[in-house]
Amino acid sequence: MKSFKVFWAFSFIVYHAFFVKVDGAKRLVPALYVFGDSSVDAGNNNNLITHAKANVPPNGIDFNNRATGRFTNGKTFADLIAIKLGLPLQPPYLGISKSERYQEINGINYASGACGILNDSRDGECLSLDKQIEYFTSTVVNDLPKHKHFKSKDKLKHHLSKSIYLISVGSNDYFLNYLKPEIRTYKNMNPEEFADYLLDQLSSKIKTIYNLGARKFVVGTVNQIGCSPNLYCNETINQMVKPCSDKLLMKVQEMEKKFSGSMFVSANGFNFFNKIKNDPKKYGFINIFKSCIQQGLPCTNRKDYYFWDFGHITEAALKIYANECFSGSKMCFPDVKKLAHTHL
Repeated sequence: MKSFKVFWAFSFIVYHAFFVKVDGAKRLVPALYVFGDSSVDAGNNNNLITHAKANVPPNGIDFNNRATGRFTNGKTFADLIAIKLGLPLQPPYLGISKSERYQEINGINYASGACGILNDSRDGECLSLDKQIEYFTSTVVNDLPKHKHFKSKDKLKHHLSKSIYLISVGSNDYFLNYLKPEIRTYKNMNPEEFADYLLDQLSSKIKTIYNLGARKFVVGTVNQIGCSPNLYCNETINQMVKPCSDKLLMKVQEMEKKFSGSMFVSANGFNFFNKIKNDPKKYGFINIFKSCIQQGLPCTNRKDYYFWDFGHITEAALKIYANECFSGSKMCFPDVKKLAHTHL
């Protein structure tokens, strides 16, 4: 535990030394709050008992050469969106001491690798989506009201309603649950039924965040997990997870109608990989099926690779996705920039 404290004291210094000033960018929203799995985990799993950790090299080789717990070589999708919003990077909730949590008014990252939408989608100890929302509840009820900027309830309400809530989760509900032969809980459901069940569960959990004051959401679910380097594009798996991707837009539009005064962006990582796969050279990729890490060592030409490791993608790929999501494309509808500028 002492080593964790030393690590996080150092991490806190790194965050504030490198990321409090964001290239002079104009701040578009008050804060960004991040929920999800390893696709956006900023280091929460470093403090948990699990082998799903990324706080060792070569992870972070392009993040000031610091393995902070991000499952990639550089910044995550959430990091890149934060920068575009003019915000510093959001620190992991478990990396902030209880006495300092009230000071984090630019947002917090609650995401945890190897967890999913469902509480029983996990590998080892991780923060379930329910647990992440429990921590966010504590942020809203116990921490933020202590800050001098939020002495009135109206100011806190304004902060929460104008901030953005990014949720990237769902792949582990397939990889570590529905597709695992030894898990029988959901085997009576066909892929369409399981997708509906997952999205209904996600909607219920998002409603809790909404009830706490959130109004602007970016939601992404399952990626094309059949095309990870270990599987070499298993289309049987892809077809099993595709319904969740296909139904997401309709589900977020349904939530937007149900949750008065809200706005949702649907982020489609499944289709993003198709776009890259159909013309990799157009986007600067030489290799889109092999992992950049081979025998524990990173490739030197990381911008040529789509995949960083067995299933997570490189910063080069994430930058393309973040750019398209922020400024407008079919990958994210509507775009994050529009979400930021919309007055609800």
